[in-house]
Amino acid sequence: MDALGFSAHGPSFAAVWGLRCRLAGRGFIPGIDAGEVDGVLTPEVCFHRPAMETYALTTATIQRRALFVVTKNAELLVKTLFHYRDQGRYQLHGFVVMPEHLHVLLTSSEGQTIECCAQCIKRGFSHEVRKQFAGEVWQTGFHGHRIRDSEDFQRQLGYIAANQGKRGLVDYPFVHTRFINRLDPMSADLV
Repeated sequence: MDALGFSAHGPSFAAVWGLRCRLAGRGFIPGIDAGEVDGVLTPEVCFHRPAMETYALTTATIQRRALFVVTKNAELLVKTLFHYRDQGRYQLHGFVVMPEHLHVLLTSSEGQTIECCAQCIKRGFSHEVRKQFAGEVWQTGFHGHRIRDSEDFQRQLGYIAANQGKRGLVDYPFVHTRFINRLDPMSADLV
């Protein structure tokens, strides 16, 4: 085995994993399943760009602090959602900014993963809000539910739209139903 982890039989797992991580940091998005030809990993399969997929994404603030009861913070998060949508990172179908968490229904753009979309939203908001105060904003990670079909899409969109009502937030301004003219339609892949 040489210094890079390659042997006569192909690369070691550690070499392949290290390459995956280094390339992911440079904008390449490694695939989950690596293809093999005669026992050797094939880069054409390993390094494909992900297809567009629709997800219901939920993420919460650190220690579930109610950061979004402050109107300025909630407005900034809505602005952030539309900013990255307008940049073409994803299609935005629905959202609700709750006092301590966020629900979003989106379709990632070709070449974007759900992880990249979540990172844009969380990091973009955090960068702007840190001008007001220091410290962590979000809990680590997020929950993503992959949308399977149009029924699942409508069910998730309904859940998001009704979320503030379950908490007694009447005439709530930070829900997608206030921005219908700026939302993207359901992806044709789900019909």
